[in-house]
Amino acid sequence: MPHLLRQNIVLPAPPNVTLHDPRTHLRRLPPPYSVVQTPHNQVRDFAPQLRYQLELPMAHRLKLRPCKVIFVGDCAVGKTAIVNRFCYDKFQSNYKATIGVDFELENFKILGHNFSLEMWDTAGQERFKCIAGAYYRNASVVVATYDMSKRESLDSAKKWLSSALMYNTTQRPLVFLVGTKADLLSKEEFMSMERLASVAATQMHAEYWSVSARSGYRVTEFFQRLAALAFEAAAQQQLATLTKSAQGQVPQLSAKSQTFDLRSYFNNRFGKADTRQRSGCTC
Repeated sequence: MPHLLRQNIVLPAPPNVTLHDPRTHLRRLPPPYSVVQTPHNQVRDFAPQLRYQLELPMAHRLKLRPCKVIFVGDCAVGKTAIVNRFCYDKFQSNYKATIGVDFELENFKILGHNFSLEMWDTAGQERFKCIAGAYYRNASVVVATYDMSKRESLDSAKKWLSSALMYNTTQRPLVFLVGTKADLLSKEEFMSMERLASVAATQMHAEYWSVSARSGYRVTEFFQRLAALAFEAAAQQQLATLTKSAQGQVPQLSAKSQTFDLRSYFNNRFGKADTRQRSGCTC
């Protein structure tokens, strides 16, 4: 009998637990590929002041616009491959050449705030350069990509970056130099190419990364670093704007309170009359 009773007991359904994706939920600033090959080598984590401001009541008004990221470089260097490896965790060895521009959107949760990356994968063929140039404007991040197994693609990456920066003269975007297909090189070839790329990254004022879409080597870490740096720049800029607007409202309120202060109005008016009566002046 007790055995039959246990069979008829209906247990409650387990609660729905939403697990955060560790790829896109960030609480700390991810480290660079190398502390030497980055212009942000002194930045080890999000600024304490930024963390403090993001917890203030005004941070609820923080609505960050999607961050525009453009990938530039020669044809078949692996731009599409690294984007698809991160967004869909898949790799194909026979990608078709991008015609014009491809677009992907990835959502992040950084320090409790929503942040999106708009990734524009531009064509690397010269005949599409004029079309891709229309998408370079208002870029927050430029990723200059080259094939580590082809030395000449590193020189081309510099030219592609210069072309992209011509369309973003108002504010310089964050710049990354990314070497792909790291799995195709021997250890000696890999180290030799990284030395050349390190010099190029310094000249380009870019942060350097080596990745492999086939094996997934450092792809997730690269996109996390990119999103975190872009988020910090965008959040600081918008918080500064919100602080300015809040400070600009304080003088206006104090001026209005002085204008309509009835106490000072009556004191000024009747105080002078009392003075005249006490002095005996009838004028």
